Formats: sequence, C-alpha cells, structure tokens
Amino acid sequence: MTVLGLGILAVLVLVVLAGVLVVAFLSSNLIEADSAGSLVWAVVLCLPCGLLAGVFAVPVRLAVRLTAVSDKIKCGAGTAMSATTTFLGALLVETFTPGLHVEHPWLPALLTTLLVAFADLVIRHMESRKSQRSSDV
Repeated sequence: MTVLGLGILAVLVLVVLAGVLVVAFLSSNLIEADSAGSLVWAVVLCLPCGLLAGVFAVPVRLAVRLTAVSDKIKCGAGTAMSATTTFLGALLVETFTPGLHVEHPWLPALLTTLLVAFADLVIRHMESRKSQRSSDV
C-alpha cells in the first residue's frame, strides 16, 4: 500500500513538474529563473500556494452554492471559481518562488489556468467516451 501511495505521489509530482516546465517554456521571454532549482521550488510551492488560494475562494464558492437558483448556474460558478483559484495559485507561486523573476506575472498565470482548463476538458471527454463504450457493451 505504501508503494502505491508513493507511486501516485511520484506521478502527481511529475505532472506538476511537466506543467511548470511547459509554462516556463511557453513564457520563456517573460520568466527568468536564476537556476533550475527555481523551477523545483515552483513545483514544491504549487501545493501550499494552491491551498492558500483555495482558502480565499472557499467563502465565495459556498456563498454561490447557497444562493444559486439552478444547477446550471452552480456548475458554471464552480467552474469559474476553479479557474480563479488556479489563476490566484499561479500568481502566488510566481510571487513566492525564490530566484524566479516574472516580467508580467498575470500572463503565465493565465496560461496556467488555460492549460488546467484544457486538461480538465480532455479528461472529461475521455471519461464520457469511456462511459459511452461501457454502456454500448
């Protein structure tokens, strides 16, 4: 069981590292890192900064869920809050990472948000295809 947990943790760290590297590569003219250690620090800070961004978003998310009338509005508001939390988390990572200098911090944060949203769409599409295949059988 420990090996399974460590394997899942390793996969998650690799996915986050790949995401940081993709954003750093695509925003190479905006991001300047003192060393490769700065990118490792960015990966390490993703979880605490994401949690901190989530703490700010939880009251708004709960208020929207309590006041929203329809399920469609609740779903849309949840998606918007998720994107906002991702954007704020990316801004916090850029701010608190030692050795990382970002010229316009909102552009890489927006790119991160769009990449996470795209990954979510791909995962949902794959899940819907999988459920369609299982219902066809």
